[in-house]
Amino acid sequence: MADLQMVQEQIAESWIAVESFRLLVLRTAWLIDKHKDYNKVRKDIAAIKVAMPKVYHDVATKAAHLHGALGVSNEMPFMHMVTSSLVMGIADGPTEVHKVTLAKQILRDYAPENDLFPSYHIPRLRAEAEKRFAKELAEIRDHYAGRRSPAAAEQE
Repeated sequence: MADLQMVQEQIAESWIAVESFRLLVLRTAWLIDKHKDYNKVRKDIAAIKVAMPKVYHDVATKAAHLHGALGVSNEMPFMHMVTSSLVMGIADGPTEVHKVTLAKQILRDYAPENDLFPSYHIPRLRAEAEKRFAKELAEIRDHYAGRRSPAAAEQE
């Protein structure tokens, strides 16, 4: 089965999910050591509490699925793992609560815009850039229109 591309895809996705989760945990542990203040790493801790049940569930489900009927039997550990992942999603508080905590912690660093469109709205950015670089744009337009700009004439 390991030679089948779809099996390889599932293995690759599972490995990426587990390793990404491990890096999140290691980064959070580093931040805890660095700040020595759990309030400063609340969002990171909440992210771990959200990610763990999902990663566990997804990897266990893929493993069960790849094993077919044997994977969902009581002869393999996968269905117990799937059930455990569901328990993990509520044991330390529901995952949804951790998501709310995470979102609130993330949003603390941002302020809402009072305009109809946000500051990163492309037409607004384009207009600001055209205003800021009006001289340079005029020179480029003149150049491509077959005319020389005054700045180019002075340099000659």
